Amino acid sequence: MKKLFRTYALLAAAVVAVALLSVSCIKDSDLTAGEKASVTMTFTTRVSDNVTAGNLLDNEQMQTLRVIVARSGTNDIIYNVSYQIQPDETQKTIRFSELTVKKEGEDIDFYAIANEQAFLSGGESLEGKNVNLGALKARILTKDFNNPALSLIPQAAFTTIKVGPNEQKKASMKLLFPLVKVVLNFDNQTGEPVGLTNVQIDGTADQGYLFKDVDKRPEYPPTAGMGTVKFGTEGALTVPAGEVDDVAPFVRYLYPWNHDDGWKLTATWGSSPHEAVFKVNNEVLKKLQHGQQLNVNVLLIANSLKVSLTVSDWTVDDQILDFSTEFNGLLNPASAGSVKLIADKGAVAVATDNDGTQREATFSFKMFSPVGVRWTAHLENTSEFELTGTTSGYGAKDAVDVTFGVKPKFEHVATDAKSVKLYITVEQPFGGAGSDGIQVINPEENGIYRFPGTETEIEIRQVSESEFDGLTESVSIKE
Repeated sequence: MKKLFRTYALLAAAVVAVALLSVSCIKDSDLTAGEKASVTMTFTTRVSDNVTAGNLLDNEQMQTLRVIVARSGTNDIIYNVSYQIQPDETQKTIRFSELTVKKEGEDIDFYAIANEQAFLSGGESLEGKNVNLGALKARILTKDFNNPALSLIPQAAFTTIKVGPNEQKKASMKLLFPLVKVVLNFDNQTGEPVGLTNVQIDGTADQGYLFKDVDKRPEYPPTAGMGTVKFGTEGALTVPAGEVDDVAPFVRYLYPWNHDDGWKLTATWGSSPHEAVFKVNNEVLKKLQHGQQLNVNVLLIANSLKVSLTVSDWTVDDQILDFSTEFNGLLNPASAGSVKLIADKGAVAVATDNDGTQREATFSFKMFSPVGVRWTAHLENTSEFELTGTTSGYGAKDAVDVTFGVKPKFEHVATDAKSVKLYITVEQPFGGAGSDGIQVINPEENGIYRFPGTETEIEIRQVSESEFDGLTESVSIKE
C-alpha cells in the first residue's frame, strides 16, 4: 500500500534568542536594593528527535516569539520583548537579568506567544507595558485558521516561577498550539484520479483558548458553537492516483472539542454520499489534545470509501498508513465457568435466578478493528430472553473487554424449552457495502466451534435451575 504524502511535524524544537535585558530599579520599600535575580528561560515546542525546523510546513514554522514577564498579582510588566526566528534556528535562550524582587521572594509570570500576527486584528498590539494581562491570559481565539488554507498558526504557553533575591534560575517552557491538526490520508486504489465533493467535517468548535496551560477554567470555552470545516476548495477535492503534490487541500486545523454529538465526516463520490460519525466515546477522539494530529485514513476502491482513525504527535510520519477495515474481535466467557454447556453440549445453558443465584451466561467482547467503528451485540429475538450489561462499543487498537449477559425473562417450562441465538454486528466503515454486518465471533477450531452454534451465531437454551446447577462443563477463556 503506497503512502500518498508525508505529514510533517507541526511542533519542532525551537527556542528563542539570547538577550541580556535590564530595567530601571523599582522604588518599593519591600524590594531589596542591589540584590538582583535572573531567570534563564528556554522556550521549546513539542519535540521529535528526527524533526528540524526545515521539516515544517511554512505555516507551522515559529516565525516570531514574544515573551512578557510580569509580577504575579499586580500584573506589572517587567519585560515585553519580541524576536524574529529564522527557519534554521533550533536552539536559543533568553536570560532575564536584573530582576529586583521582594526580600521573601516573588512569583513571576511568564507569557510566551509565537506568531502573534496570526490572530491579532483591528489594530491590536501586544507591544509595551500597558498590555491587559488578565485579558491576554483568558484570550479565546475565534479565527478560522483554515481560511485561507494553511494560514499561519500561533503557539503559546504560560507559567509562574518563584524567584528569590540573588537567585540565578534556569527553567524551560513548552509552547503548545491551540489546535488539533486533521489530515486526510487517501489511498486511491482505483488507478485514476477521483473527484470528491462535500468533503467536510461537521460538529467542530468555532473557538478555543490561546493558552492551554492555565488553571481553574473549563476544559473548553463554554460558548463554543458547532461549525463546519471544508476540505479542498469549498469541499471539492481531487485525489490523484499517485502521490499528492500539494498537501494544502488535505490539511485542516480544528479547535479541540469533544462533545456528545461527535464529529461527522462527509464526502460525495459521483452521486453517492458517504458519511461517518466520530463519537466522543470513541477512544480515538478521547485522546485528542492540543498539538496532536488526527489522521483520517481513507481507502478509495470500487466506489467505496473506508476509513480508519489514528492519533499522533505532529512529527514526521514515515510509517505505512493503516487502512485496516477488516474485522478483528474476540468473544470470551466473562469469567471461568460463566458460560456453561448443557449436557449434550448443543447449546449454552442459562436459567432464571429465583433464589438470587446468577445463572445467566456472561460474555466479554473487544474489537481491535475496524478502528472507531461501532459493534453491537444482538439476540435473535427478545420475546423470551434479554441482554444485560454493556451491549455495544467501538473498535480500538487498545480495546478493552466489554461485558454483557443473556438472561431468560420467564421461568423454565419443561415441556416448552426456549432457545435464542446470540450474534454481533459491526457498522459498515464509511461507505462499505455488501453484507449485513454480522461477524464471525465463533471460529472453528480443530473441527469444532468454541461455542455451540455456527461461525456467526451462538445457540443459547434455557434450562431449569437445578439442571443448570448440575452442569460442570464450560467454555474456556481464550488468551
